[in-house]
Amino acid sequence: MPNMIEMTDVHKSFGRQKVHSGINLNVVKGAITVIIGPSGTGKSVLLKEMMGLVLPDSGKITVDGVDIETATKSRLLELRKKFGMLFQNAALFDSMTVSENVAFPLKEHTAMTEREIKSAVADRLRMVGLSGADDKYPSELSGGMKKRVGLARALALEPEIMLYDEPTTGLDPIMTDVVDDLIFDTQKKLDITSVVISHDIRSVLKIADYIGMIYNGKIVRYGTPEDFRTTDDPYVRQFFSGSKDGPIKVY
Repeated sequence: MPNMIEMTDVHKSFGRQKVHSGINLNVVKGAITVIIGPSGTGKSVLLKEMMGLVLPDSGKITVDGVDIETATKSRLLELRKKFGMLFQNAALFDSMTVSENVAFPLKEHTAMTEREIKSAVADRLRMVGLSGADDKYPSELSGGMKKRVGLARALALEPEIMLYDEPTTGLDPIMTDVVDDLIFDTQKKLDITSVVISHDIRSVLKIADYIGMIYNGKIVRYGTPEDFRTTDDPYVRQFFSGSKDGPIKVY
């Protein structure tokens, strides 16, 4: 399968803090790639680099064959339209209803009529199982419902690539399973490329086509869920077991 995103020897520092020290990662087109690793290892920065919101100090990142660093400003803006993003806290507008939140990107970035927008919003809410919640405000929603509204909004512009920043954080096991199914079903139905950051090992093994583990600024392991289940790699074994003993240092 071709790669939608390629990161080659990517280095990134913020002041004296070195975040990435030679990241090499391929995101396969049409698949779900999950990034795991300890907190503070630059996983969220990785997503920002993929979108061109943060540029690497050195190395190369291409998205659908386009080099992010050498792309013109207008080309980069067009490239970002390929992305949808589900933030960790859903990042909904508190003063807007559910339907207004989902409609926001359509009003901002398309010339669709009000009728077309209403139809598109209804379709996206139906897709995430929230038909009938149109007039509710974020304060009236559970954590799981907020995540689903955030996903509906992220899908509004029909992205080719979906990025998920710890989508199940703060959810109970049942709602975690619901969100996992949504991520999996969305990817299959829409044939999009997905990159998911997660600490939830059960979720990772359930939804991933490929897994990349980041530690000390590098991808220390990349492979299929089966590879991660059976490997003797000490980094993977320690992370999966949640043990403080092993090569991953606890600070």
